[in-house]
Amino acid sequence: MGDVAKDLTSGTIGGVAQLIVGHPFDTIKVKLQSQHAPLLGQPPKYAGAMDAVKQTLAAEGPRGLYKGMGAPLATVAAFNAVLFTVRGQMEALLRSEPGATLTVGQQVICGAGAGVAVSFLACPTELIKC
Repeated sequence: MGDVAKDLTSGTIGGVAQLIVGHPFDTIKVKLQSQHAPLLGQPPKYAGAMDAVKQTLAAEGPRGLYKGMGAPLATVAAFNAVLFTVRGQMEALLRSEPGATLTVGQQVICGAGAGVAVSFLACPTELIKC
C-alpha cells in the first residue's frame, strides 16, 4: 500500500505545481478570448498577451493572475492523483517481477489505461468548465 500512497501524494503535489505555473497562462488566454470586439477604428482592450499581463498586474496585482483558481486546484490534484495511482498499479500488474523494466508497449498500455481512468473525472468537469 506504500506505493499507492506515494503515487497519490506525488500526483497531488504535481497537480498543484502544474496549476500554480499554468493558471496565469489560462487567465490571460481567457482574457484575450473573451475581450469584446473593438468598435470600428478603436484598438482592442488588449494588444496581445504581454499587454494583458501588464494590464492585469497594474489593475489587480499578481493575485489577478490567479483569480478563479479554487475549483481547478481541487480537480487538478484529483486528476493527477488518479493518473499517477492508476499508472503505478498498472505497471505493478504488468511487471514480470518486482523492479523489472517494462517494454515500450507495456509503458503505452500503462499510460493509456491511466488516461482512460482520468477521463471519467476530466470529461464531466471540463464540460462544466466550458
